[in-house]
Amino acid sequence: MRRSPIRWISLSGAVLLVGLVVVLAIQVGRRTPEPSAPRLVLEHAPAPSFTLKGLDGKPISSARLKNKTFVVNFFNSWCIPCQQEAPALKAFYSEHKSETDFAMIGIIIDDDASTMRGYVRDQDITWPVGVDPGGTASLGFGTTGQPETYVIAPDGVAVCGTIGPSTQAALDAWLQAARTGQECTPVKN
Repeated sequence: MRRSPIRWISLSGAVLLVGLVVVLAIQVGRRTPEPSAPRLVLEHAPAPSFTLKGLDGKPISSARLKNKTFVVNFFNSWCIPCQQEAPALKAFYSEHKSETDFAMIGIIIDDDASTMRGYVRDQDITWPVGVDPGGTASLGFGTTGQPETYVIAPDGVAVCGTIGPSTQAALDAWLQAARTGQECTPVKN
């Protein structure tokens, strides 16, 4: 007689476990991760002030960017999504670097300067890249990982950006929106 209740309990547990696995598989299959906007952008908060040492030894300061529309990209050498977005950033920078009201800065997080010097050289990254060894800039921006990109309007407010890799189309749209005071909208690939 004892075997019957044990069998029922075992069978019920197995059915419950299979049901849970099916529900989880369906939910995971439906989910497609979308890049999301960083908190600073969602709140339209002022970008924090920062001064960093550039890989070239020159200081990089947010004070020099006053009244410009500028892009800040947090990245590192070992981040696969950072590597994937590099061609879009290079094309975007190449297109806008001569505009007097524009600037772009890369900020290294979770990587060392000597590794990054080689990476920046090998990837032919020509915009200023700063080192944030104490994490002051990344904490000020409230980053949650890398890559993260912020577009800062001339008034110093973070108006557009993404957590995750950027595309050239998104960067172009965000730059235009930041310059004209329009609302930023997510741009799909």
